Amino acid sequence: MKVEERHYGIYWIILLGACTLLVLLPSEASLVNTKRGWFIQPMFGAGLGISIVAAFAAIRVIQSLQQGYLKQFSLIEELSGALSNYRTALFSASLFFLYINTLSVLGFILSTLMFVFTLLWLSRLFNRTWILASVFTLLAMVLIFRVAVSVWLPDVWLYGLLPDQWADFANQYL
Repeated sequence: MKVEERHYGIYWIILLGACTLLVLLPSEASLVNTKRGWFIQPMFGAGLGISIVAAFAAIRVIQSLQQGYLKQFSLIEELSGALSNYRTALFSASLFFLYINTLSVLGFILSTLMFVFTLLWLSRLFNRTWILASVFTLLAMVLIFRVAVSVWLPDVWLYGLLPDQWADFANQYL
């Protein structure tokens, strides 16, 4: 039985990236004056998620230090290992980056549908069952967050091309 060699380089990169994002968080997501509750503050969810990622990456970094990882470190081997072993995660992260940047151009519903449909297609689950589940879940999310909780996104560039009444409706619900 062959024992698989552990590659800890990706955890060092994740920890460095997470710590950088935590330092930049106050300048990127300011506090919003609202009476609706602490749970809709823009930096709360992001800060919590990044903190969890940083904590688990730190555990792996500590394990790597205990196993003498730095003595056998090779940047080229680690980068090639990370790119080959984590190509699906890197591609998904790139798609998510594209999704986040298309929100202000295409709107929440259109961007989310394109993102989810792409993921369904890549995972070979692009069939009627999963498409309908995705569409109904997206509609439920819109009703919950836009109508019930009143979380609104900024106006969308694409909807500015519509007549004023349609643009107002689209910016509110799409």
